[in-house]
Amino acid sequence: MDLRIDRAELLTELVPMQGVVERKSTVPVLSHLLLRARGDRLQLAATDLEVSLRSWCDAEVGADGAIAVQARKFVEIVRALDGEQVQLSLEGDQALQIRAGNSRFKIHGLSPEDFPTLPEVPQGAELLLPFADLKRMIAKVLFAVSAEESRFQLNGALLRAKDGAVEMVATDGHRLALVEMPQAAAESSDGVLVPRKALQEIQRFDSAEDLRFRRGEHHLSFQIGRRELICRILEGAFPDYEKVISKDSDKRTVFDRRRLMEVINRVALLSGERARVVRLKLDPAELTVSAVNPDLGEAVERLECEYDGPPLEIGLNPDYLAQFLGAVEGEQVRLDLKDANSQCIGHPVGAESGRYLCVIMPMRL
Repeated sequence: MDLRIDRAELLTELVPMQGVVERKSTVPVLSHLLLRARGDRLQLAATDLEVSLRSWCDAEVGADGAIAVQARKFVEIVRALDGEQVQLSLEGDQALQIRAGNSRFKIHGLSPEDFPTLPEVPQGAELLLPFADLKRMIAKVLFAVSAEESRFQLNGALLRAKDGAVEMVATDGHRLALVEMPQAAAESSDGVLVPRKALQEIQRFDSAEDLRFRRGEHHLSFQIGRRELICRILEGAFPDYEKVISKDSDKRTVFDRRRLMEVINRVALLSGERARVVRLKLDPAELTVSAVNPDLGEAVERLECEYDGPPLEIGLNPDYLAQFLGAVEGEQVRLDLKDANSQCIGHPVGAESGRYLCVIMPMRL
């Protein structure tokens, strides 16, 4: 391997690789990046065996070759270099020499033969999505993905194409978030479970291009420009989420989103660390939010709202409510309620394209 490459371009493609690399793996090569010079490109790859990312950079290649290098240290070196061009060359079989300006580094690596073979998703039927739309969808449901490893079928989000729309749903059993965006080219298909880590890595990308989504037998491919992220499909049956969403929440109240979020965050300062709960008491045109902590004290704050129903009290986890409010883009939100023991359903009021809702289960007061 012997090549010259633009440092800024190389760094742009290296940074997303860091999130995929397995830092604490007992398999040393999984903390490495695969660099392969071929033709007029430097090909880059990272994997943790569940999520893989490949990309490339234009390069002046004098000699083909490959090596696997420790990801974190290689990125630190490239970031610290001075100068616009970087020279990469192999020294022996398992050492990479890095030159830029007056700087010279040599880092030891591993044989490219030790690097895992990345999965391939065959070319075929694909769904084309504006990448900005997909990122917005992920941001609106990612907080509801379960972190409990024992509930593996909830450790991701369900992605499903419907006629003229694309839908994404996530739940951890305590709350559920659903977003649906119009997409003229979408045709109905079975849903597929996308792992949390893949969603997180896609969120870190930045591109004005469309995303190409393909499904294989065991893997999914998300291709944005020169980058392709491939992840293993989560196995398991996702809950019948439409049946979870209450249809008889007849009490509706509308709030200024930002003001409600500020009040919830302030009052939550005195909620318990283990039992995170705030009390929402609705009266005509007014909401009272309160929290009581036997060890610290209590907090109470009132907020104007649009409500003309009977008095109602409900206990909610303030973090769940605040995360929903943070994901909404509009200035107002509507909460649909039934009673103290039934779910709270949050909706944006106007400003959103498509359908978005968040179901939050009540807590005992």
